[in-house]
Amino acid sequence: MKIYPFALLLLLIVQACTLSGEQEDRLNKQLSRYINAYNENRTLELVAHTHPAVVKYYKNQGDTLFLKHFQQEENDFKTFLSNPLYREMKESSKSIQRKYWIEKYTVSEEISDEYCIFAISEDGGDNWFFVLEEDYFNSAIQLNKRLFTKN
Repeated sequence: MKIYPFALLLLLIVQACTLSGEQEDRLNKQLSRYINAYNENRTLELVAHTHPAVVKYYKNQGDTLFLKHFQQEENDFKTFLSNPLYREMKESSKSIQRKYWIEKYTVSEEISDEYCIFAISEDGGDNWFFVLEEDYFNSAIQLNKRLFTKN
């Protein structure tokens, strides 16, 4: 009889640390769109899926730096992202952040197979925006909360 309260508590803890099926579906669709926009150099779509604080930061830097950050030149050094691997999720109030490892490579070489990308929702998982590793840890970019620390 004493196992039931423990099992119920365990179930509630597990549920609190996961996304609903609908939230997970939204996140997966948005992540796929973000990666495709990045890889296909669709600047406008990439900006739309990037966290607004990152967009604002680069917009304030001027057109040249904005375009340099969001639009890649077509050459051998153009980078691509693939195979996102979910690593960890943290929550604080309505803010949910997920950390993914993703492969980052050029046409001729792999740069990293553990490059980080962060999915951020500030409305409980209804809308998702993405932040590249170097932007997430850039203290000049005014994200509302950074739930992860640099390892």
